[in-house]
Amino acid sequence: MKIAVTGNPNYEGLCKGIYEAYNHNFVEFIGRYNGWDMTDLDAIVDHVKDYNVFINSQYGPGGEQVTLLNKLYPVFKGEHIINISSTSSYWHKVADTTKPLDAPENFPEFSQENYVKNKTALDKTAKELCKNVCWGTSKIRITNIAFGQLASKYKIQKSNVHKISLVDAGKLVKWVIDSPRDMNFHYIAVDPIQTDL
Repeated sequence: MKIAVTGNPNYEGLCKGIYEAYNHNFVEFIGRYNGWDMTDLDAIVDHVKDYNVFINSQYGPGGEQVTLLNKLYPVFKGEHIINISSTSSYWHKVADTTKPLDAPENFPEFSQENYVKNKTALDKTAKELCKNVCWGTSKIRITNIAFGQLASKYKIQKSNVHKISLVDAGKLVKWVIDSPRDMNFHYIAVDPIQTDL
C-alpha cells in the first residue's frame, strides 16, 4: 500500500503521529521541508494520483486543502482520500478578535477566522464528494477527520489543557485507512476530554 501525506513528519504534529503509527514505513510525506512547493497543487496532484491513500493534512491559509481535494478527486486512481479538518469547524468556533492573534511559528499569515472558514469549506466539499462512493459510482472513499487540541509543538506551547497524543491521532488515521473497504467513514470529530478520568 502506498500512502502520501502533505506535511512534515519531523515537526511535532499529526504527520509525526502518522509516521509513528506506520512504524516509519509505507508513507511518503510531501512538504516544504523536503523541497516541495506547496503552492504548486498541480504538481502535488500529479505525484499522488496513483497512490492508494492520500492524506490531505497540511493547512494553507488560501484554502489550499479544498483546492487540492477538488483538483485531485477527478483524477485520483487510488481508493481513499482522508482530509484532516479541525473541531473548530465542528463547533462553529468564531475568532475572538478581542485577543491578540496567536499565530503558529513561521506562519505569519495565520488568521483564526480564515482557518475556521477554510476548514468548514473542506468539511462541506468532502461531505458532497463522499456521497459518490456510498450512493454513486465512485470507488474513492472520502473521510474527514477533525481533531481538536493535538499535542503538537504549537498547541503545547499555547495552553496546558489536555491534548490528544500524536501517536493516538496517527493510530486513528491508520484505523480509518485499515477499515473494511465496503464502508465509508464520512466524518469523525475528536476532542480530548478535559476532566481527569
